[in-house]
Amino acid sequence: MEQLQRDRERQAPEQARGRDAAPTGGGARTRVNLVAARFVAAALVVATGAIHLYLYRDGFSVVPTIGRLFLANFVVGVVLGLAILLRGRPAWSILGGGFCLGTLAGFLISVHWGLFGYQETLSGAWQERAAVVEIAGAIACAILAAWAVRARPRRSLI
Repeated sequence: MEQLQRDRERQAPEQARGRDAAPTGGGARTRVNLVAARFVAAALVVATGAIHLYLYRDGFSVVPTIGRLFLANFVVGVVLGLAILLRGRPAWSILGGGFCLGTLAGFLISVHWGLFGYQETLSGAWQERAAVVEIAGAIACAILAAWAVRARPRRSLI
């Protein structure tokens, strides 16, 4: 009888911890999927910058202000891509998505009203490729941020 009482006392804190803890959404499979999603999001953010580096070297280097912004876009894309991949915090994913959307917004502003004295055209092979990569990057970063927030262990408020 005493042994049964000691077993119950030992199990009570473990059971209380199990009831109070929120689900983590964990498991090895979830972690692998999260790493894969981080890789995809990071690759799309870096690809956004890489496209702008290609365009910079392909002739935009001579366009005042825009050329330097294309080069800065590449640097920021690489830094954010590495941060998304290596740090894994939702904030980096949010910044990566904002970067992709901001790049797309700059392009659309340049098409409709011009930007720093330069007017871009909407159609063209590189314009379409860049837009697809930027939209995909923003979506991947948003999904990753939501997934990373959901998969984080939650603490009891009490």
